Amino acid sequence: MYTGKIISTTKKLAGILLVAVAIVSCSKEPIKNAEPELLKTFIPEKNKKFLYKIESDDSGPGTATQWISGEKDSSGITVFNLHTDIEASGSLMPMDNKIFSIKGKTYTEIKVPDAWYEYVALFGQMPNIKVTKAEVSGYPAYMVMENALKDGSIITTEGAPVQEQLIEYTNNGTPGSSHQEIVQITGSAKVETITVPAGSFVCNKFSYEVETRITAKIGDAQETGNGNEKITVWMAHGIGMVKQESDATLVTMVPLPTGEIKKIVTNSSSITTLQKIE
Repeated sequence: MYTGKIISTTKKLAGILLVAVAIVSCSKEPIKNAEPELLKTFIPEKNKKFLYKIESDDSGPGTATQWISGEKDSSGITVFNLHTDIEASGSLMPMDNKIFSIKGKTYTEIKVPDAWYEYVALFGQMPNIKVTKAEVSGYPAYMVMENALKDGSIITTEGAPVQEQLIEYTNNGTPGSSHQEIVQITGSAKVETITVPAGSFVCNKFSYEVETRITAKIGDAQETGNGNEKITVWMAHGIGMVKQESDATLVTMVPLPTGEIKKIVTNSSSITTLQKIE
């Protein structure tokens, strides 16, 4: 019963993260010799709020509200704060990511998601489990989208090529660990006009993938699993995300009181659509 609750909650958090991936990343060091901010970028227009509906096949509907909540100058670059409130499964998840444009590209920060910390807390609440270490590496990175509305525009990442999440723990005194690696695969776009409840928009329709690999160990036992998420996101100038579709194979490793590791593989899909601009 308790393990099932942990798994269910983790799946819901993973579903929320699908939205976060599309709102993502640059490099840790300020970029020098910056060009003036381009007028046609995927940075949402200031002083407006963008309201989204989230539909998922494994949980109830959710919403997301996104807006530019601040800005500052960094080495000649205007860096905006992109704030997002995601509400799903009775939980509110606020997110803040840096976003800016330079040399014809929009950069959005990929940072450690708040869901990671919630997952670590839930993991530590499992019977006979004591978390001894929880650390991440490869953050921040940046998702980079070419601003030009044209077929073949590229979406990629800059910064560390792999983001890693590690939990070390004991299960009834036996040491164990769970290590996850996350890699975004470069994708490209096609120009498409899309109509959603908020209106019709000319977009770059970017398609890309995120691959994950989890290695779980407890005593002499070891399990590995590979996950994959295929993402299509429609991006419009001055708006940012108009729509996102995601199909994912999620892998969860659950340490059992018997000392074994249970691998759970689930398939999940979600659609996020812009409903209104205020």
